[in-house]
Amino acid sequence: MKREVKVFPLKLKIFLLIFIIFIFVSLCLMFFVNKEGFEEGALSLKPVDYVKIIVVIDNNEGSRGLETAWGVAMYVETENTAFLFDTGPDPTTLEINIEKLSLDIDKIDFVFISHEHGDHAGGLAYVARVKPGIKIYIPKHSSNYIKSRIRKNFSLVEVGKPEIIVDGLISSGELYGGLYEQSLAVYVKDKGLVILTGCSHPGIENIVKHFHELTNLPIYAVIGGFHLGGASHERLKKIADTFKELNVKMVFPIHCSGDSARSFFAKELGEVYKDGHVGLELYISKDAVTIEG
Repeated sequence: MKREVKVFPLKLKIFLLIFIIFIFVSLCLMFFVNKEGFEEGALSLKPVDYVKIIVVIDNNEGSRGLETAWGVAMYVETENTAFLFDTGPDPTTLEINIEKLSLDIDKIDFVFISHEHGDHAGGLAYVARVKPGIKIYIPKHSSNYIKSRIRKNFSLVEVGKPEIIVDGLISSGELYGGLYEQSLAVYVKDKGLVILTGCSHPGIENIVKHFHELTNLPIYAVIGGFHLGGASHERLKKIADTFKELNVKMVFPIHCSGDSARSFFAKELGEVYKDGHVGLELYISKDAVTIEG
């Protein structure tokens, strides 16, 4: 008994060929373009002349008589703009410390929220009272709950891919580390990137390398929460080695970095490590670097 040999129609063969080519091209694109959806080193930043960063809220006590609270808020200023990076856990602490620091909240153009946890977005109610309608940048995959709250009082901007916010400022785009989080970098002329982080859920070493690969620029300073409470010696050593490999000049761990991690970096990094706390004022320009508070 002869077996019937099935012959595929020409149209089916063409369809299969097109499908195989499509899969091949897709795999090539995935290889050459990373998972955040950008080509490494593709975004070009214009430098700013200076950046001034003031830690408005942190749980590490300083010497300026400011309120401490579990959370992060930083006032950031360049010649092009002024804004808040996160807002701390509540509107009261944010308002008190802004007044004690004599900061002009009317100067801010937007608020950059690293992620939606309450200790970073809890102070938005104060901003709504004094600067309603301004832009609030949040990770695209934040919850609908926080998005709806922001839309009531502000102009919501959802950030997915890396994005230049204004001249000299770039968002990492949302990175995943148990939740979606974005960090920010300021490019200071003749210095390099000054990176601000909220909690570094995606891993501080990953964030720093991400910015370096994204811009092909040197990393000058890193300030923010590193999320290293309970981190192993091996993990801390890996992070310290990353800072060394990238020749980072200053590291300011605050908020959720943890006392053990701060002590480790102080020993391992020497003068590169700086004590971060509420009231810290950092000024970086082409010609000068000052640390006060």
